[in-house]
Amino acid sequence: MRTLIRIAITAHLLLAGLYPLASAGSEAISTPQSKAVNTTCDGSLDILLSNDDGFDKPGILALQQALSQAKHRVMLAAPAKNASGSSAAITFAPVAVERIADNRYAISASPATSVVLAISALYPPNSPPDLVISGINSGANLGPATGISGTVGATTAAIQVIDPPIPAIAISTDPLGPGFSEQENTEHLQRISGFIVKLVDRLKQQSCKSGVLLPKGLVLNINYPPLPPEEIKGILIKEQGQSPYFKISYAPSKNDATVYLPVFKSQAVGNDMAQSDTLAYHRGYITVVPLDGDYTNKNPAIKALIEPLILPLKP
Repeated sequence: MRTLIRIAITAHLLLAGLYPLASAGSEAISTPQSKAVNTTCDGSLDILLSNDDGFDKPGILALQQALSQAKHRVMLAAPAKNASGSSAAITFAPVAVERIADNRYAISASPATSVVLAISALYPPNSPPDLVISGINSGANLGPATGISGTVGATTAAIQVIDPPIPAIAISTDPLGPGFSEQENTEHLQRISGFIVKLVDRLKQQSCKSGVLLPKGLVLNINYPPLPPEEIKGILIKEQGQSPYFKISYAPSKNDATVYLPVFKSQAVGNDMAQSDTLAYHRGYITVVPLDGDYTNKNPAIKALIEPLILPLKP
């Protein structure tokens, strides 16, 4: 828990200044060592872009354009087709890779595989990227959806499968809605891309002092609400919510009873933990949840509950 608190405070400090934060306060922290950044304070970063929607979707293309215009060296390596909901799945099979253009690849595999493959096979040996960014995803990744998200899964691979770990950012949003034009939604993605460019610049400036972009093994899961800029209330560092905001089930296809199709149903979240990212997002805040990929429940009460049940069993 202390590690998570320390990470949350670090993320808070790095984001301060982009927008007014609703929470305040900080303490002296030590930044764990991670990959040294291959750049000067005024230089560019090597950034790997991926997603789970597909290599040619508007969100990732908007990010590629914005980061390239900011003079970063960007490689786009993303699934050849939609791979939403694949979490951090790794493809244990031969993988087809199509070079679409310079530093742009369509990979016939999961988002996590795309990241691992790009870093291990498309970058020069011993020259991995400084940062992995996944998104901009079409659809928020909040609360319980975080664990099944391929967008987040791509960043999980960066900190858990890659050695040494590479800091990563997942960025997601929802479309502005039926009352907005296609052009307005394009501008929405451009605003989010601009926000990420500013965040990357903040991280780069921080690295000039610490030598690392983010603490070792850290992902920032960011969700940007589907609102015009004047309606966004600010940024909050939050925790992953516990209440789902949609339900998924399966029903047989009308055309083929042996085929079952997913059925999604959105639901309002009225009850969740006070620090929930889901609640803050739906109230108009950009939410940032620091993730470390550790699924271990460290609550002593849980350990005390399960030990008497399991330890007496004979192997």
